[in-house]
Amino acid sequence: MNSTAVVFTTSDNEGNFRKTYEKPFNETAFRDLINLFEEKRFLQMEERYVPQEGQPLVTDVGTLEISLEDEVHTKTVTVDPYYSEYMPEGLQEIDSALVELRAYALSTSRDEAEEIAEAWIENAPTYGYDGFDLKLEDHEVLETYPEQHFLNYAFTSRHGGYGNRTDQIVTEALTPHSMEITVSEREVRSAVIDGEWDEIAQKPLEKEPHNDDSTEVVSGAEEDLLEMKYPVSEEKTPWDQWYEEGNIQFIKAPNEPELITAYYGTVYGIEVFDIINDESFYTGKVKESDSEQMRDLGWTDLEEE
Repeated sequence: MNSTAVVFTTSDNEGNFRKTYEKPFNETAFRDLINLFEEKRFLQMEERYVPQEGQPLVTDVGTLEISLEDEVHTKTVTVDPYYSEYMPEGLQEIDSALVELRAYALSTSRDEAEEIAEAWIENAPTYGYDGFDLKLEDHEVLETYPEQHFLNYAFTSRHGGYGNRTDQIVTEALTPHSMEITVSEREVRSAVIDGEWDEIAQKPLEKEPHNDDSTEVVSGAEEDLLEMKYPVSEEKTPWDQWYEEGNIQFIKAPNEPELITAYYGTVYGIEVFDIINDESFYTGKVKESDSEQMRDLGWTDLEEE
């Protein structure tokens, strides 16, 4: 970052560049941040902080590097693993300020989300072929971070059908449509027309039958859900540690089931359903195919003593 912009760059596990997010930054906010580095004596801090004797060893949280460069100084401080208890108080305050800036760089305002959605719709095959009279009907924001914007649009096509129908025989008739768009991190993540057409994949939406029992339809096949448990203790849970390190931000503090769902979904790609804290154990349901990995992460089958 500098006095005019905050830039946040993402990369994959091998360090390959993926995407850059940039937001404007003003001179006053930049000076306040530099003052924080000076007040907390960043240049006098150690170059590396690691677990000390008696501190818990945290895994799977990555490494933190904070660098400050000017015409005179270049200083990098590393925290490995990235865990707040390994940092001096001043470094914790600097890290918190930078986490807030990262959240700002990733944020999408309501106006930005609408601009992104409308530009996408106008260039998508269905609307681009013969659509007109695009109108925003509703816009809701899910209070997680990065925000998820859910936008409902209405428009009219001059012919029936979906997608680019250039080489198709179509019926000329004014056809009203509704489109549900999800925008997150400045990208359209999903787009469904009339609840039946996937505008991103350009194919009919695959509808899953409703199930009243503990099964879930996965790619056309039913997969059993297994009930598992995790012991409640005085030690910090892995999802609490993950949340404290700023790996996910919520606009308002999440409850425990929301945090558990976000942690296992984001870090391991595991869906956890029906989470309950009964004082002795956290219980939840997972797909049978995920149960072995959950056992490796400290969960056990519910019926086990």
